[in-house]
Amino acid sequence: MILGTLDIAVLAAYFLATVGIGLWAGRSERDTTDFFLGGRKQHWFIVGLSIIATEVSALTFLIVPGRSFADDWWYLQMYAGAFVGRILIAYLLLPAFYGGNVTTVYEYLGQRFGGRTQTTASLFFVASRVVGSGFRLLAASLAISILFDWPLIGVILSVTAVAIAYTATGGIKAIIWTDALQAIVFIGAGLGALFFLLNAIPGTISENFETLSAAGKLRTFRGGFEFNGDKLFWVLFIHAVVQNMAALGVDQDLTQRMLTCPDLRRGQRSLIFNAVTGFPVVVLFLLIGSLINVYDAQVAVNPIGASASPDRVFPSFIATAIPAGLGLKGLLIAGIFAAAMSSLDSALGALSSSAVTDFYKPWQRRRRKHQPPDQGPCAVAQSDLRDLVVARWCTVGFGLILAGAAITFSGSEELLEDAFGWVGLIFGGLLGVFLLGVTTKRRGNDRVNVVAMLTSVAALAILKYLQAEFESVYIAWPWWVVFGTLWTYLFAILARGPDNSPIERGSIAE
Repeated sequence: MILGTLDIAVLAAYFLATVGIGLWAGRSERDTTDFFLGGRKQHWFIVGLSIIATEVSALTFLIVPGRSFADDWWYLQMYAGAFVGRILIAYLLLPAFYGGNVTTVYEYLGQRFGGRTQTTASLFFVASRVVGSGFRLLAASLAISILFDWPLIGVILSVTAVAIAYTATGGIKAIIWTDALQAIVFIGAGLGALFFLLNAIPGTISENFETLSAAGKLRTFRGGFEFNGDKLFWVLFIHAVVQNMAALGVDQDLTQRMLTCPDLRRGQRSLIFNAVTGFPVVVLFLLIGSLINVYDAQVAVNPIGASASPDRVFPSFIATAIPAGLGLKGLLIAGIFAAAMSSLDSALGALSSSAVTDFYKPWQRRRRKHQPPDQGPCAVAQSDLRDLVVARWCTVGFGLILAGAAITFSGSEELLEDAFGWVGLIFGGLLGVFLLGVTTKRRGNDRVNVVAMLTSVAALAILKYLQAEFESVYIAWPWWVVFGTLWTYLFAILARGPDNSPIERGSIAE
């Protein structure tokens, strides 16, 4: 693929800005409160913008246009449920997290139920994040590999190395500010692709929309009552409510951003801002895929659909249709890098915070019980410095793990469905125990919760195996996270425990 001078300049400016902002934002990290929570001083608008960057990710930027290219807009049906899920997070889960003054959301489970529940939930998060972020990293790296004809493994390792560099240096502040930049970059890239398509396709905008509508490419809502109808509105609505509560409410990757705001009110504001602004972003990339279909039929000399799978449609369009030298191709490629890094850096920060807060620090506390106390200022400062060093090394280690996961998943043919399917095995177990904590006062037992979560994953894993072996056994992927949540909640609610709830609704700081 040939790039013009302006394209190269755009790419260079993107990388310089990303690294520069990352180093600037994280220039004064003193302890793990700074590294993981940004001192709880981050503005809700920047936090909301950074959530968009991570949530949209490479799966939306690259995979969603391929889905609307090959099919219609059924994917948009999930946004109604996604909006409801975000509102429930803002007013059901966030008050509990702010009331408990936690660094990771799994600390809340430790306060509410005990250490076993906290540790198990944190392990669930690590597993789900390795799988989910592995797929996201793969999607973006695959696009870059296609565009430049570079070895896929080399691309995965290179992207990971850049993300590790500024994340390990600047922590959550570097993540939030670089992700805000990256959101602007890939939204701008999407708008650039949209304007190119509207100008390149013959006819007026209204005529092109009539063509798409007549061909059924803009169809969104699908009625019916089939239980396993994985594209029906009511099925996807229920799935999206539960999935979004899990992905944004009990997954440290995204919830960590909201906890960097000074108080509950501003944390809620960041999430509601994300709920409102995320909708047009999804519409943008669905529209791009539909218009590429028209471009393919009316303009393209070598139609993309004849040689590319849906997951490769948008990268192939960028490589073959966008002219070099105008800067647009460089911006679109920067958008791919932005989508990749915005998902990867946040995963590294969240995994590191969970490892240090939920595993390393409790281990240190247990170890100190058998040593003479030393609580002087020097000892505290030394402890903070040690924790910060551990956090940075955890960031590097998890970067290598995520790169390995992406390489392992490289044989996947359906990236979007595989990502939802595998993560659905784990998310239900997480969400079920959190819902138990915030909707009950004296239900749930530390040991029973662990059994409920583990058996939830085991039951779904067995079901997944049976579906692969027997055609008569089939449960559509939108139901997996729903079943996992119900299983965990109903199993754990049978046990009675003490009221350890730390909830005090309100802010932790003003």
